[in-house]
Amino acid sequence: MPRPPYVAPSRVDPVVATASRVIGGPLGRHARTGARGLRAVAAGLMALAGVMLALGVFQKGHCVVKGWANPDQFWRACYSDLPVLHVTTGLADRQLPYAGTGSDQPLLSGLVMWLLARITPQAGTGVGAQQWIFALWAALALLLVATAVLAGIALLPHDPWHLAHLAASPVLVVLALISTDLVGVALVMWAWWAWTRERPALAGVLVGLAFLVRPFPLVFLLAMVLVALRDGRTRAAATAVVAAMLGALALYVPALLFIGDGVLAAPRGWWAAGPGYGAPALLPQLFGLTVPAPVTTGIALAGWVLALAIGAWFALRSFGRPDTVQVAAVMLLVVALTAKSLSVQSGLWLLPLLALSGLRWRDHLIWAGAEIIHFEATWLHIGFGSDAGKGLPPETYGLAILLRLSAWAWVLGMVWLTPSRGRRPPEPAPRHTAGGGAEISQQAPNQQTLTQPTP
Repeated sequence: MPRPPYVAPSRVDPVVATASRVIGGPLGRHARTGARGLRAVAAGLMALAGVMLALGVFQKGHCVVKGWANPDQFWRACYSDLPVLHVTTGLADRQLPYAGTGSDQPLLSGLVMWLLARITPQAGTGVGAQQWIFALWAALALLLVATAVLAGIALLPHDPWHLAHLAASPVLVVLALISTDLVGVALVMWAWWAWTRERPALAGVLVGLAFLVRPFPLVFLLAMVLVALRDGRTRAAATAVVAAMLGALALYVPALLFIGDGVLAAPRGWWAAGPGYGAPALLPQLFGLTVPAPVTTGIALAGWVLALAIGAWFALRSFGRPDTVQVAAVMLLVVALTAKSLSVQSGLWLLPLLALSGLRWRDHLIWAGAEIIHFEATWLHIGFGSDAGKGLPPETYGLAILLRLSAWAWVLGMVWLTPSRGRRPPEPAPRHTAGGGAEISQQAPNQQTLTQPTP
């Protein structure tokens, strides 16, 4: 009897089996798996993503109806960058957000917001304009998640349901509609796909563009490069790095020339700012100690260097030949622990790693629970300044940060410990020629032997 093309998660994951009772229970023992192909899986995952984002709109319903105004948007936990920046920058007049008072949004984020402002049928700062901007972003967010899911299915054709960790994650409900980070997440997923298809230049360009949303994509690029160097793919590694720099500069240099130095507000603001919400660097300040901004900046930069060193050690010298997902998980944890700011939406950048690792949903939900607690705690702490009786005091918010960081360490540790045999490695496996050199296998992913899932 031929093996099924992929494993149904309700057969191997107790959490999924329990949750599946809502739609009729786990897949039966004699049911045909994959009879309708990967298109059916993709459609199911996109439907799940639509449900999550619809719940996200509902969660922010107070602001959708009343508008995004202080302090209600904090008490109701419905803050979103898109409508807020629309009314506080030139976006309300369909201008770029870097003119006048300017915006500290990264370049690609600002351009996406500007495009939304250009196509919205209602300009200005009224509630109607805010509603249109939010609705357009919700629709675009669904499209971005869908494209990221398609990239993931192309990466894991034998384990496509692993992408439920991206499409059906509870954190999408609270985080997906806050900012434009999903643009970068989708770019990273397609960059990973390009990397596995022996297209390092395309992978590098996509990562370079994603870097203009948040710096986290640099972690994924470095992990790809380190594993490629271990496998003797020096040319591919160099190509990806150069392409990433050129891809970022191809957008940044024209923006600098035609828009002005307002596009530098984000890096300048990061350099000069003190500790931000969600970061370990904020903990001393919450408990009454002052940490100068240069110190936190130095720690953050040192964290990137340390992440590179640790990633190189694990990729090049450790036993077990960790894959790109595992190396990226270790590096991301180091960057997070030393960051000077770790905003609430930063949790979205873990979703590609969780999806490509295919860890158990129990571990995902542990992390998601801590992420949601921190999400609520952040807004209550911000509201503490306007009403100490309703808000969250600094010491309690510090505990929420510690809980979140512990959850990050837990779930990224589980990604590291998840055996590679339970997933498709996101890079070609090298083979050695008779002459002792490394040669990349040209075997297509859909021709590889199906591995058994982790029990």
